[in-house]
Amino acid sequence: MSTKKQLRMTMKMSNGKELTLGLLDPKDGLSKADVTTCLQSVIDKKAIVAGEAYPVSIKDIAIQTVDTEKLA
Repeated sequence: MSTKKQLRMTMKMSNGKELTLGLLDPKDGLSKADVTTCLQSVIDKKAIVAGEAYPVSIKDIAIQTVDTEKLA
């Protein structure tokens, strides 16, 4: 069996839609405050643009864990 972790960061966009970014294998001990600080910088600088929309707020931050078990 293999286990994979992914940091999932969802932001609300200026067009009313949502954008989710994923980062595989986040470091152990990563805090919500660390991620919030980084995402707020992205929002403030409008560093990400999807179409003509840009992030305006953070909706959710989570670590998703997926276990994969191959059948014999």
